[in-house]
Amino acid sequence: MNAASILRSKTAAIVSAGVLGAGLLGGIALAAASTPTDTVAMTAPDSSTAMTTGERAKAKLKAVLDALVAKNVITQAQEDAIIDALGSLAKSGHPKLREFVGDVAKESVSYLGLPADQVKQQLRSGKSLGEIANGTPNKSREGLLTDLDAAAATRIQAAVAAGTLTQAQADQLTPKVDDGIVKVIDHKGSPKPTAAN
Repeated sequence: MNAASILRSKTAAIVSAGVLGAGLLGGIALAAASTPTDTVAMTAPDSSTAMTTGERAKAKLKAVLDALVAKNVITQAQEDAIIDALGSLAKSGHPKLREFVGDVAKESVSYLGLPADQVKQQLRSGKSLGEIANGTPNKSREGLLTDLDAAAATRIQAAVAAGTLTQAQADQLTPKVDDGIVKVIDHKGSPKPTAAN
């Protein structure tokens, strides 16, 4: 293996780690959106787990980067720089995304017109919010997406009117918010075992 191919290999690994980290932190940002306690339980994978979703994602990222350091693909300094950069990005870039995506679980329950417990049960069985909408009479995934996008657009325009966002910032933020909503309504968790009687 010549020096150029080693350099390309290391560069690809660093970029891959950065993309993986950004994806994980993006997931953390969406998962961290504040929700009332009755709908938190609906989307929480398991309330008995000791680590939060954010902590698990950070631990996975660190494990991937540690493995790359151990294989001499990247240096410890590069790992530290990646973690610092992604941490800064999460602090500076994602709070607005979280704020404008909104409480997808609560708004979905409202759109579906189903009891929160029924939606929670279907989510626990491994269905996505989009699948639940498609299985609900006179509702659809597309209708749910349209409803959630409209609510997010209202929040964004209210922020523009209040002067907390410029129109240019709103124009940049809108597609990111829409993408975040799509990811949330299409997300499928692993089916949860039912409690034994």
